[in-house]
Amino acid sequence: MDAGLMIAVAVIAVATASLVAFAPFIHRDMRRRWEKDIGGGLGSALDAVRRPSAEDAHAQWEAQIEMPAPAPSPGDKGLDDGRIVIDLN
Repeated sequence: MDAGLMIAVAVIAVATASLVAFAPFIHRDMRRRWEKDIGGGLGSALDAVRRPSAEDAHAQWEAQIEMPAPAPSPGDKGLDDGRIVIDLN
């Protein structure tokens, strides 16, 4: 074998061994970044499968903080020439 080929094989072997040795750390870092980047989109869907009780608690929390505006009826003060006026006072 040529000396250059032997060096190339040794470098590839060391690089492969390094990847195998650090694979758990690389995986953990990539997974942490992936979960952080997802935020509420796909992470929420996966969270509903992994922890259904957390999904239920989140749904209850959202229902408590959201207050829909009441729908005005004809004759209410909230209507102004067919436009809806919401007075927050």
